[in-house]
Amino acid sequence: MEKIGRQRRSESAWREIVERQGQSGLTVLEFCEREGIKAASLYGWRSRLREEAQSQPVSGTVPKTAKRSETSSSGFIDLGSLGAGASRFEVRLELGGGVLLHLVPG
Repeated sequence: MEKIGRQRRSESAWREIVERQGQSGLTVLEFCEREGIKAASLYGWRSRLREEAQSQPVSGTVPKTAKRSETSSSGFIDLGSLGAGASRFEVRLELGGGVLLHLVPG
């Protein structure tokens, strides 16, 4: 096994890495080996980002800095239009503050 060198990454880079690992379907160790990063670093940043998200107040308003295109309904998917014959789907939303919304058709 080759030695993994130290590389400084920004918080936003770690946020993206943590998200990619969660979506990869790989264990932390498998993902870290594939990406060439230390598992301890990923665990530490995942914990730090989770704590940070929990300490921030949840707001029901859109930030004033958001552009109009970001808040438009162009990305809206009406799940009711899928119908009973559609293939199985699941929706998972991480709402922040440790809140996870997982929707599965019943």
